[in-house]
Amino acid sequence: MPQDRLMLTLVLLFAAASCASEPAAPALAPDQDLLAKIEALPDNTWLKLPPIKTVGDMGVLDKDPDYKRIGPFVRDYCNKIVWAPERKRGLYCGGGHNTHPYNDVWEYDLPSNTWVCLYGADPVPPRFTAEKEAEGVAWYKEHAVVKDGVVRTPRGAPLRPCHTWWSLCYDSALKRMLFLESHKGLFCVDKNLLAKAHNLDPKDPMLQTYGSGPGEAWLFAFYPETREWKEVLTKVPKARESSFLEYLPDSKTIWWASGKTYLYDASKKDWAPVPKSGAGGGGETAYDPETKKVVATVGQETWVFDGASNAWTQALKDAPDGTLVPNGTFCYDSTAKKFVLYTYLPIKDKPDAGIRLWLYDVKENKWTEPAPQGECPKVGNVAGYYDAARNVTVIYSNRETWVYRCKKAGK
Repeated sequence: MPQDRLMLTLVLLFAAASCASEPAAPALAPDQDLLAKIEALPDNTWLKLPPIKTVGDMGVLDKDPDYKRIGPFVRDYCNKIVWAPERKRGLYCGGGHNTHPYNDVWEYDLPSNTWVCLYGADPVPPRFTAEKEAEGVAWYKEHAVVKDGVVRTPRGAPLRPCHTWWSLCYDSALKRMLFLESHKGLFCVDKNLLAKAHNLDPKDPMLQTYGSGPGEAWLFAFYPETREWKEVLTKVPKARESSFLEYLPDSKTIWWASGKTYLYDASKKDWAPVPKSGAGGGGETAYDPETKKVVATVGQETWVFDGASNAWTQALKDAPDGTLVPNGTFCYDSTAKKFVLYTYLPIKDKPDAGIRLWLYDVKENKWTEPAPQGECPKVGNVAGYYDAARNVTVIYSNRETWVYRCKKAGK
């Protein structure tokens, strides 16, 4: 065989072997009746979906039948699902308020109404009493890996995630979900046992967490195509839990607001600070690539970050409505060109405000309450996203799911 043909054959065989080793996205049969209903959904209308389905290896969560019945559960300090445009699915992970300390990752497929567990949860660090120190050291030797200045599970995931707040986004250029963990995935981890297991100083800066200095938060990357947690960015600026993370696809920039605001330059591996601070923590954000603006709703304040000038503006000091994590979810509808807010934030002087839906127009700096039709959700504890492929906002609340169409395309 000529040498060039031999080389080509070897390259093709290697490529085939590599592709075979990577798990493909599950092929799921679409629910044609459901898709027809979504396609026919009028403007400003809700539709309640049938009960969800679940598939995938859930790791240690396989022992709990509720996950197979309900899906990933809304972690009440993680109300954001992120849209992966090339996969046409929403991705979800993160920790709850001391209630979901797992590193599982899920993907929602609207056409089949199915939650796919892409990464089954690893064991959570147990609590060890003083007389069981040897047992604890052995556990951390088996279930934690220290490499390149990072502590992770043997499969590369955060060891024990904590509250996610709004620090989740999707990098569509590199096809990865990013999770910024202010505790480095080490919340409630016994650092003395971890240090003994891996010959570390308990005061090692690697083990210092939660906002006391630069680098004391880590940005974890998950790749849905291969179902792997991979690299970790460690030189993250000073962080607090109630922060914001967005990916700006037009500039391929990671946007991070935690007290101050930073833009991550991947070529320099550096976080450049924005001159002035803006929105406070605890709220929710979404990005409009057309106007290059991030809108933040923090309580009843509305803030706008202009990506062209890298400057914050307090658009409304006392907006008619708003939200805080975990009192709702927020996204940008690129068809209607409106920001969609689903909220049950307690409003001053309105004790019976209940569940509401509001739309925000960044060009007009105006909130409107659209009084939607259909079967409106009446639940708290939700996570949501905008499904650009089907032109609906998706609201998930543990087994129950709704979609909302603001405006049909082309109108």
